[in-house]
Amino acid sequence: WNASQYGGLTTLQLWVGDGTGAGETSEIWTPDMTLWNQGESMQTSLSSAFASVSSDGTVFWSRPGHLRPTCKFVGLDSFPFDELGCTMEFGSWSFSGLYLRPVKMDAGFSIGGSETAGESFQEFSLERVSCRENVYPPYPGDPENDWPVLLYEVVFQRAWQPYTRGYILLQVVLNIIGFLCFSVPPQCGERLRPGLT
Repeated sequence: WNASQYGGLTTLQLWVGDGTGAGETSEIWTPDMTLWNQGESMQTSLSSAFASVSSDGTVFWSRPGHLRPTCKFVGLDSFPFDELGCTMEFGSWSFSGLYLRPVKMDAGFSIGGSETAGESFQEFSLERVSCRENVYPPYPGDPENDWPVLLYEVVFQRAWQPYTRGYILLQVVLNIIGFLCFSVPPQCGERLRPGLT
């Protein structure tokens, strides 16, 4: 719309309810973008929220919540000094690329935070995030419809210090104590008791 024809109105806040724009309480339609490797539906894990619609046609729709993907984790072989990676795949479930084509905006993501979020100890810290576009080829019976998706690779670094103190250091100390029984002379009748306990 032309903002000058509507008293300089450049932005509208419109309600998107029921987790998607398909709900009865929604004021605008939103695409059915979904997490393809989801462990829990985005409709139940993300809250309903207002969408900011600009006069140039752009829509910004941000929702609070937690995504629960099903991941094939990469990097578990270096435990506890590992980096865990998970790829999340976002795309339309019912509309092909002929009707809906997701593209990344700028880098495809932004990393934010707040002063009150989190806790004093975090087992994992966010190492890096990357986003790339991928297009699956059409089905043989429908050669015009390809399936575009956005692939987000999220990599976390594990805090290795608690594992070093709690497991590795403990094992070293217990092994040293266990072998100290061999320093007791064999003539002493108490050599066996410290080795067993």
